[in-house]
Amino acid sequence: MRTALVLGGGSSVWADADAAMDLCEFDVVVACNDACAAWPGHLDAAVSLHPEKYGIWMERRSRSDFPTPERLIGHKEAGTGTVRLPALPIEFTEWKLPGQQDSGSSGLFALKVALVDLTCDRAILCGVPMDDRFAHFFDPNPWNAAAAHRRGWKQALPAIADKARSMSGWTAEQLGRPDETWLAQAA
Repeated sequence: MRTALVLGGGSSVWADADAAMDLCEFDVVVACNDACAAWPGHLDAAVSLHPEKYGIWMERRSRSDFPTPERLIGHKEAGTGTVRLPALPIEFTEWKLPGQQDSGSSGLFALKVALVDLTCDRAILCGVPMDDRFAHFFDPNPWNAAAAHRRGWKQALPAIADKARSMSGWTAEQLGRPDETWLAQAA
């Protein structure tokens, strides 16, 4: 049973990650967008719907002496594989889960990568509240676009409901929070 820690940009990400790591051990760590620059540990994948920003994020990781992610993954509509960094090419993959028509943000794309592309059996979302009551960890202003992305999450719900839990916000209300019962059932 492979379990993924999925890190997003919500202001709760670091507290969420600490609480999640108290619950279980993770086989895979996936971070999206600015979280891929700020997470100090190993990353199996950095994921974004905005792969053109990888140069900035990877430069930040390098300046902080954080390890290079194993993989950089962007959505296939963003390019044809021509966007490259000197040391690590960007892979492109489908951003949608079965039944999903609308984007659910880079956080949902990171969850899709963890479950489908990295073949994890389950995932815990940290800092992916999809809730305008939360700001980003790098910007104190509320993320007003969160509610607009919920349609994609609702469309993807049948594909993720049994496989994902969230530590905070609207996604925790929809998916539930991880607990010992869920972790034991999924084991």
